[in-house]
Amino acid sequence: MYPLAHLYFAQKALPKFDHTAVLGSVFPDLVIAGGIEWQESHTLGMKMWKHFRGKGQELVNFTLGVISHGVEPRGLDYYSDEKYGRFERGYCYEKARPLVDSVVEACNISSEDGWWKAHNFIEMGIELYIFERRSELLTVLQEALSRQDIISFLNTELSALLGREKEELEKGFILFESLFAQEEPLDARVLAMRYQKQIYYRHNIESIDVGSCRKIIEKSRLLIEDDIEDFFNSVCEQMVPVWRELAEQ
Repeated sequence: MYPLAHLYFAQKALPKFDHTAVLGSVFPDLVIAGGIEWQESHTLGMKMWKHFRGKGQELVNFTLGVISHGVEPRGLDYYSDEKYGRFERGYCYEKARPLVDSVVEACNISSEDGWWKAHNFIEMGIELYIFERRSELLTVLQEALSRQDIISFLNTELSALLGREKEELEKGFILFESLFAQEEPLDARVLAMRYQKQIYYRHNIESIDVGSCRKIIEKSRLLIEDDIEDFFNSVCEQMVPVWRELAEQ
């Protein structure tokens, strides 16, 4: 999922939604730019919990945000990407099935990557849906990313835990802010332009058909409208045993 979706879910799922919880809820994605692979960053929750749970509320809230995001323990990205209900994969993958061919053509990618990249368009459709209803969440994200005092504190603690240089981790915050926390209002065109940057950064593909991508994002927005709230509410319910397990440790 994209940042506003993670904030939207974290606000539903967590007992406290402060700057540290906000940063935790996007951390598994932003830390990838600091040299940590997706699989590791999305399975850090319990390791962080065991290390940080007795070190103050800021680190606890940050860790709860990380857990709400990841795949192990099962958070939002598990149900959006890996497995949801009776679907073959997660919610975003299932919703992306009608988009695969058009995404392959618009993004100049191989057919083998089509379903994976198509699920990103569903994620962008969800992001657009959330911005239309909760545009203030973008300001919440910007404010959290502007708190250099908190970010420096977190990176000092995370550097020791993850065995990464603090400067490496800081790069992740900087790149993430440049990609996802710009002040311009979100619409399908902006999301398509940002996706072009992501495609270049991750795959070295210099150009995509931005106009076609914009239309696919708008279609994605319609595909999720009827059941996205049910999905978020279902994941909240699925996470109740996770919070119970943490409380019992």
